[in-house]
Order: sequence, then C-alpha cells, then structure tokens
Amino acid sequence: MSTDGSESATRRGFLRTATGAAAVSAAGTASAQDDEGGDDGGGGGTEEVVVGPGGDLSYDPDSLTIQPGTTVVWTWDSDNHNVVASAQPDDADWSGTEGGDSETYNTGHEYEHTFEVEGDYEYYCTPHRQAGMTASITVSADAGGGEPAGPAIPSSAKILGVATTAAMVFTLGLAYFFMKYGGDYADVGE
Repeated sequence: MSTDGSESATRRGFLRTATGAAAVSAAGTASAQDDEGGDDGGGGGTEEVVVGPGGDLSYDPDSLTIQPGTTVVWTWDSDNHNVVASAQPDDADWSGTEGGDSETYNTGHEYEHTFEVEGDYEYYCTPHRQAGMTASITVSADAGGGEPAGPAIPSSAKILGVATTAAMVFTLGLAYFFMKYGGDYADVGE
C-alpha cells in the first residue's frame, strides 16, 4: 500500500472506481431512454399516406387499420390533390384538408390528423374522385394484433444498454479476480 497519499492498485480503490463507473453507466442508459423514448401518451404512433404517388391518381396505402391515438400524415407526391372526409363515426370531428372540396395542394405539402374515435372513416380527392381516388381508415383498439402499443425503445438506447451490461460484466469479473487473488502490489519486490 502506498503511504504518500496516492491511490495504488488496491482492492478498495478498484471497487470504489468500479462502483462509480457502473453507477454512471446505469444513469447514462436511463437518460438515453428518457430522452429518446418517444410519446408516453399511449397512442398508436404515426402512419404515412402518400398522396398521388408517382403521379398516380391514388392514395398509398388506400386502406389503413390503426389504433386510437395514431396520427396519420398525408404527404403529397404530385399536384392538385386534397383529402376530403366523406364518412366517419358520429362523434368524430375530422373534415380533411383545409378548404374542403375547393382547395387542392401540390407536391411537398403535408397534412396530418390524429384519430381518437374508433370506427370507419372514408375520404376522397375532389378532382379525382370519379377516377377512383378514394381511401379508408379503420380505427380500432384491436389494430396490430390486439397488443397494446407501448413506448418504442430506440436502437441507440438498446446499443447503449448492451454496452453498459458488457462493461458491468467485465468490471464484475475484474472485481472477482482482485478479490480472489489480491490486488495490493505495493509490497511486491521489497
């Protein structure tokens, strides 16, 4: 053991350092999950519908089944389209894009709506309704196989968790080695 006040390679010093490192790693993992964990509101996430994909007179997909709380984002891939609600549950308040039948939008436009009320919704594009540009959305708590939608864990948090676990196992292995075989090498060679 060193008598000059400096820290030597002792079991106590090693364990103190290892404990601190493990605590910091665990805090880092929890922080990464909190920062990137997403919405805790219990919603169904986000779905995208492409409006006029590749210039086609259609919505892609033209049929969705989602959970309540899911936000649908429509993204325009061609010009002169809109989203107008034609049928929905009685207690829903969805009307589609602003301007109703009279307003159309062009490539790059985005519109979103969060569906809370369960039931069937139908919609169309006013200029292309006769060409069959219609679609539907079913909102059901049973969407996605009936499993509740939990918070998604981002892959970066998973990687950090695996790395932290590996570091902790390595640290515990070293701690075991030092505890079993000793670690005070200050007196060696005297």
